[in-house]
Amino acid sequence: MSTATSTELVTQLKTIIAEELDVNLTVEEIDDNVSLFEEGLGFDSIAIVEFISAIEKHFDIEFDDSELDPENFKSLQVLAEVISTKVDS
Repeated sequence: MSTATSTELVTQLKTIIAEELDVNLTVEEIDDNVSLFEEGLGFDSIAIVEFISAIEKHFDIEFDDSELDPENFKSLQVLAEVISTKVDS
């Protein structure tokens, strides 16, 4: 299986945000390193849960409870790295 690069994963995450979440953002408006939380994209707990669910469905992965650490969701770049390790395993 070919592994998507971090840049490709970030682009896919941006697409999920723009197309599947109710955030009124376009792919172009989302910065790779912006926080997903209050000071960045402003995701609340419901948006985070929807985002996690969409990620799991899109990449056919499942996050363990230990991986649902806010540090893993502090930016799309960090999240892409977490997803990359899961897709590779």
